[in-house]
Amino acid sequence: MTRTASKQPLKDSMPMKAFRSLLRVVANHGYSVDEVLETIGLQYNPLLPEYQHLTDIPTRLYSKLYRQLMIMLQDEAFGMMTPDRAPPGTFRMMCLFIVHCRTLQQAIERYAEFLDYFDQFRSSTVRRRQPISELNDKGLARLRFDNPNMPAGTDNPASEASTLYMMYRLFSWFVGQNLPLHSVQLVGGDQRLISEYEPLFDAPIELNQPEYTLTLTKDSLAMPLVQTESTLHEFLRTAPYPLISRRKTLNAGEYQEKVKAIFAHELGSEIPSAQVIADHLNMSVRTLHRHLQKEGTSYQQLKDDFRKDAAITYMNRRELSINAIALLMGFQDSSAFHRSFKKWTGMSPGQYRQQLGTPS
Repeated sequence: MTRTASKQPLKDSMPMKAFRSLLRVVANHGYSVDEVLETIGLQYNPLLPEYQHLTDIPTRLYSKLYRQLMIMLQDEAFGMMTPDRAPPGTFRMMCLFIVHCRTLQQAIERYAEFLDYFDQFRSSTVRRRQPISELNDKGLARLRFDNPNMPAGTDNPASEASTLYMMYRLFSWFVGQNLPLHSVQLVGGDQRLISEYEPLFDAPIELNQPEYTLTLTKDSLAMPLVQTESTLHEFLRTAPYPLISRRKTLNAGEYQEKVKAIFAHELGSEIPSAQVIADHLNMSVRTLHRHLQKEGTSYQQLKDDFRKDAAITYMNRRELSINAIALLMGFQDSSAFHRSFKKWTGMSPGQYRQQLGTPS
């Protein structure tokens, strides 16, 4: 069943059904639900009959409960759909495994590769299916995040839908924008899943499907990753909140950081043009220039600053010769690099190395 995504007012909340699923995990592991609720600052118990009419919960409370549960269980499952405990550090390692990929397709494939490797330590004999399947007749592709090693009978539609949403948010973060979804597939047949999760995904939901998947155009698989280890550090510091919050936070310097991240991914080759950057960010060149101007900079300034910073970083690596640095910077000949470096720093590469006491 397919429906057009509903356009409800945006609320920074999660379905109460998913929140209750987490509370049941708390209870099933022998912890006091009331004590945990007091810890996260919620003054009532949503599991009680008198609160069954509530349909959503503020994202900040869902995030607090999720984090508290991970601390109590020492489990960082984060929606990786694993039947076993994911010890502290697992999610961070997975993200580090992904962050240096160039495209969304590579990131999805590496995600599945990481989880297959992770499962080997649990003597799992069933390997994860291919994470991407193409619908050739429609120009679409489906992203699969299921786990073939999940024990039978553990399916929880609300929990799994929330997990799928978190993976959608994670990979949207990696590419620096919401993935342009065509539709979302859920296994459950509960019609309430449509009203609860369509506003989250902002895409039509298909119920009673054989697996949990996200469908987008095949062209979207070429979207570049724009995050770095530096931005990942801040992301992990506040997780899981960024994986579930729908609040759009426009931080100062947001667009210039995205441009810098794309530059970093292309280091060693020709710096992408403003047109290429704009295409990556799904906007016109004019819009890109306008955003950067509001942040007090320009594409050319960012390009010059990036090449200067990269050159100085390389020059401080004593094992690299100046000719090797020129090649790493994408210069076809060392003389062009010499001219540019002197323009950036006011001295030649040889003079800079002498200042460092390093042979050229």
